[in-house]
Amino acid sequence: MTKHENFGGPAVSILTEGLDMRHIRLCPAIGFDRIVGGRYKMHILCILHRGPLRYGEIGRSLLHGGMGQPITPRILSRELKELEKRGLINRKAFPVVPKHVEYSLTGRGRELLPILREIVRWGATGAHEEILGV
Repeated sequence: MTKHENFGGPAVSILTEGLDMRHIRLCPAIGFDRIVGGRYKMHILCILHRGPLRYGEIGRSLLHGGMGQPITPRILSRELKELEKRGLINRKAFPVVPKHVEYSLTGRGRELLPILREIVRWGATGAHEEILGV
């Protein structure tokens, strides 16, 4: 943003055109990055669009598309806890032995699917691999 552009000022950018942003204190792009940023959070949200999955299923799904690098159990647990804390996924524990836990998207998590779909659509062009040199 230039010094003349702000969320509620007279110089309206194409991204905020028609939106009243005067009440917003944090740039939405920065907020989005804080919510789903990191190595695995967006990928977890993407795979949960198929429906509830168990911990191990999520971990195995993260291998595909992550260039074959396995996620450690500690990091997967941390990412799932953060997504649950932010209200984007549900954790449902079943009262059985052995332990059975499923994760699914909340309504707020499903609201992100159109955004994630556009990111994936952009990625289907291969632009991200070109930019990253993969």
